[in-house]
Amino acid sequence: MTKESRKEREREEMRNLILESASRIIAEEGIDKLSIRKIAQEIEYSPGIIYHYFQGKEDIVGNVLQKGYQEMVSGIRLTEAEGQKERTAGFQLKESLKQFIRLSLAEGAQYRNVMLSDSEPVRKHTSVLFKGAAKERQAIGMLCQSLREFPNMKDSSDAYIELTAQVIWSSAFGLIIRLMVEKDLPEEQREALISHYLDGIVAIAEFNKGEGKDK
Repeated sequence: MTKESRKEREREEMRNLILESASRIIAEEGIDKLSIRKIAQEIEYSPGIIYHYFQGKEDIVGNVLQKGYQEMVSGIRLTEAEGQKERTAGFQLKESLKQFIRLSLAEGAQYRNVMLSDSEPVRKHTSVLFKGAAKERQAIGMLCQSLREFPNMKDSSDAYIELTAQVIWSSAFGLIIRLMVEKDLPEEQREALISHYLDGIVAIAEFNKGEGKDK
């Protein structure tokens, strides 16, 4: 290994150490409590060292969110690939949403603390309800693609498909948060709620009139 490659590896290891520390603090205390000082204390380095790797707190938060988001999207895409053999529109939508719910629940407190934050720097990464979100948020874009697979929605306008995807995402988010809050629910009840939600969303998509069709 060359001197340059070793330095690059060490740099990447330090970046990951900082991001992992930030993730733990966000999960345990909330994103508003995150600070350079707390990260430095946890990794036992001076605050000044952190600025050699990141511009500041907002830069760290952005990297944490981007890493988590990409991992989630990758998990959903893996589910899509596995479902190719049975790739009906209803099956694909159900499997994608199921994976989204399970990955979000697995993130636990970190997911909840990040997604419920109204901090403007955080919302730059987490907002999904704005017009044009399908192009800037992969999760919404993937939902739009799934909805296009339904024959009754194939010719609907992009705006109508996007609105539908945003509402579906929001309803899934609501279920995820309630499952996190009501964490003592029996596993059987949790699974029944998720299954019922998925069946309901697919039924709505299948019987959707596909209004707002492009001319």
